[in-house]
Amino acid sequence: HCRSKATLTVEHKGSNGPSTIMFLPRPSASALAFLAVAPFLLATSVQAADGDGGGGGMPDGMPEGMDFGNMPGFGDKPCPNFRCTSGYSPVQKTRAKFVSKGCSKMGGGMMMMGAGSGNERYAPCCDNWHACYQTCGASKKSCDEGFKSCSEQMCAGDDDCKKSADINSMMLNMGGCQLYDQGQYGSCECAKSSKVEEKRSAAIRSFYKKFAPDNIDKADALAKKADSVGKMAALFRKLTAKYPDSIRIEMDDEMKMYEKMMKDAKMDKETNDGKEQEEQEEEEAADDSDATTVNMDDEF
Repeated sequence: HCRSKATLTVEHKGSNGPSTIMFLPRPSASALAFLAVAPFLLATSVQAADGDGGGGGMPDGMPEGMDFGNMPGFGDKPCPNFRCTSGYSPVQKTRAKFVSKGCSKMGGGMMMMGAGSGNERYAPCCDNWHACYQTCGASKKSCDEGFKSCSEQMCAGDDDCKKSADINSMMLNMGGCQLYDQGQYGSCECAKSSKVEEKRSAAIRSFYKKFAPDNIDKADALAKKADSVGKMAALFRKLTAKYPDSIRIEMDDEMKMYEKMMKDAKMDKETNDGKEQEEQEEEEAADDSDATTVNMDDEF
């Protein structure tokens, strides 16, 4: 068991500041795997993943025999979708809640922080990614690829932005299935096949009632069109992107702790710098006093 915190700082040449990856207590299996391969990942350029399951390939130079490709969400093996028993189908819960903890919280058991964390240019992409994981029926691969496409558009022409987003993409590849599974179990419920359309309509109506009341009459027609788990997931992804207020932004406890640490460190530095400045001024004043004394003696 890993009980203490560790940090890994990734310095981008020419960027505004380093990115820090913090490994929190009790990391997931995929997080432990990341610790083993981190040196090899950081030695290579960060590239977009191309695996079938959204896990991405492993970099060249990996020690022989070290293979995490069979771990769901890590490598090419996809995370399993939410399933129901025979005669039932997954549907979005009627009172769905979409919560984003920001770009720093996009890896299983790991938290990435850097200069300007929380103010990323591509922050809406992170929010939509969290909401996607919490959309019943959305695959992990589609959510991860959606983030990469979104961040590429948001970071167009900004190399520092792109480098930061690439680090987030790397964390998605290392995140495993934990966050995805949590999101799916929190957003899905199993409905009898005869009640599926009714449940879908209720979920759409509930969303519109809260975030776009003028469209509430569209619910039944949209439920008929979204006649599969995949279509319903695609509809809700469009809705959360169109109505960003539907995603509640929260700062988790680890980020609060990190920001407090950074604030305290800044205050300590300012205090120490102030003391050093005072000491320097006192020394300069003493030197001036000695010089004045010498000059007065010379006059006598």
